[in-house]
Amino acid sequence: MPAEPGCVTGRRRNEAGSITLLALWSVAIIALLLAGAIMTTRTDLRTTQNAIAEGQARLAAEAGTQLGIARLLRRRAAGELVFDGKPEPWRDGGAEVEIAIVDEAGKIDLNVAPLELLSGLLVAVGRPPEEALLLACNILDWRGDAAPACPERDAAAGGPRQRFIVPEELADVPGVDEALYEAVADYVTVATRASAIDPLVAARPVLLAIPGATATVVDTFLETRAQWRDVPAAPSGVGLAAAIPFLTTSPAREFTLEAVATTVSGGRYRADLLIRLTDRAAHPYEVLASRAPPVDRGRVSPPLRRVP
Repeated sequence: MPAEPGCVTGRRRNEAGSITLLALWSVAIIALLLAGAIMTTRTDLRTTQNAIAEGQARLAAEAGTQLGIARLLRRRAAGELVFDGKPEPWRDGGAEVEIAIVDEAGKIDLNVAPLELLSGLLVAVGRPPEEALLLACNILDWRGDAAPACPERDAAAGGPRQRFIVPEELADVPGVDEALYEAVADYVTVATRASAIDPLVAARPVLLAIPGATATVVDTFLETRAQWRDVPAAPSGVGLAAAIPFLTTSPAREFTLEAVATTVSGGRYRADLLIRLTDRAAHPYEVLASRAPPVDRGRVSPPLRRVP
């Protein structure tokens, strides 16, 4: 018996509706897939752009260290004696680069610095005096030294200690966490083999580490230092007679070239190059270490405090 016309028409309408619904679902699924693909592509593109920007910044910063060496050699040949790490601008294509020539004599040598300078630096970057003293004792203990103010080391705790080979080993000293290491990393060295620091090239936290130093005395000294920077350093220049044993004149031997590059697309990179000058005309310097520290290390001043 043939189907009635109304039933056929209704069935066709249902089939048409199902096909339409299926088509709509297909379009929705395709749209979701396309949206996901677009987001993935954008993420990949952003990642690629960031990588390119960082690569450009890295190349610019590394070029900045080489320019820093050239400036150092040229200025020393011209008679300039003091390099206090003041950043100087330079442009490398689309990158802005700040180049600083840092005399290592303005830093505290982890291997030979006395307890007073070590604990003073830790206080200067914000650690309480009691904690700073114990941490400084841990540094002396690491290198196998002792001081009357430090607890006696337990002989059963281990054999003879060793000297610091690189400043990064400071982060392995008991009690020195990452935040503390980053706070002092730009103010310590293992290159100078000097127990004292040169006040003409030392940074503010290092000057505050000198026993008896106060923020007022140090800030006054820093304000006037640029006016007599080419005058031979006088130990009493900081204004503290008690500071004389902790002060010296730089031998102008080891320097760090710091270069921080920023590209127009937001890429940032810092390159440090530690060199030692020689007396050989054919090879005027030798590279001791190259580093890529955090860009903002030392650019944001830590909270400074002094013992009352």
